[in-house]
Amino acid sequence: MHVKGLEFSGHDPRAFNGVALGYATSARGACHLSALTHPFERILSFPELGFSEPHDRFGLERKGELTAKLQNLMGVFDSFKICKFVLFGGASVTHLLHWLRCVTGRDYDLAKLMTSGERIFNAKRLYNIKCGISRKDDTLPKRILTHRRGEGSAAENLPNLEAMLEEYYTIRGWDENGIPKRETLERLGLSSLRR
Repeated sequence: MHVKGLEFSGHDPRAFNGVALGYATSARGACHLSALTHPFERILSFPELGFSEPHDRFGLERKGELTAKLQNLMGVFDSFKICKFVLFGGASVTHLLHWLRCVTGRDYDLAKLMTSGERIFNAKRLYNIKCGISRKDDTLPKRILTHRRGEGSAAENLPNLEAMLEEYYTIRGWDENGIPKRETLERLGLSSLRR
């Protein structure tokens, strides 16, 4: 089973709705590191991003927001070349901002840092659009959407991908086809990358 040609990692998207949405919308397919939602749906919280306790892994409320924000943040982590496991040691966005100041001397705030991550994610999306990717590809294998596991702690959950995509596209500032809107690209300084 795969999304956009990349096979699933060891995380079943029926066990974490954020993983389902992250797999479906990741630029490279079923990548659990693109959004890294599963720790935040189980044990981690991120008050700086508006999530003061772990998110309900089977819930739908704010799942699009959680996934988009974490995708943006993971883009920053990837750009910094920092292992995401530091999150399990208590590292936060405040730590990232401090480290950035120490290395570059630049004074970033949370909003500017998250906008940088949003810009990264949207630039990848624009590349994929040029390769023919759209909403039709932001999906999961039929088996994941229709076949319950039948055992374990996620025995009965099926991710409601369509409902999560609606919220996600709205949060992202994308149209119903998963294409970033003109105003989104202008706000992010990416207008020159549009078709």
